[in-house]
Amino acid sequence: MELLIKYTVVFLLAATPWIELMVVIPMGAAMGLSVTPLTIVAFIGNALPVFAIIALFRWWEQRRGPVQRRWSERATRVWDRYGLPGLALLGPVLTGIHLAAVMALALGAWRRQTAQWMVASLAVWAVVTGVVTAAGVEWLTRSD
Repeated sequence: MELLIKYTVVFLLAATPWIELMVVIPMGAAMGLSVTPLTIVAFIGNALPVFAIIALFRWWEQRRGPVQRRWSERATRVWDRYGLPGLALLGPVLTGIHLAAVMALALGAWRRQTAQWMVASLAVWAVVTGVVTAAGVEWLTRSD
């Protein structure tokens, strides 16, 4: 039961805006969770809200009006230089993946492409973070 609670906490934290995989995966490993299932749960927890944002974005704009398009200079520079792929890949580091999805949609990106790029970005970041975390755990628990 305790294990289920820990994975639920990981899932919920990963689903929380501005708490990204790079924080949740090492935190889960510090709680004693196995890195592979931890990475999968964190990925799913981070990706599901992205799908919800994409699904509900047009509805939100119809009810509340367009999302304000005043973004940080850094985020705008990423969009202008690299477009959706760059925003998706750098989103978890610059703004958080949830805000990156909102920004992409507000700037006119297609929903399907936004979903594909955001999920691909999360997958890359999850694998990299999982591998680095596993290596760190291995290094810290190694007895010479």
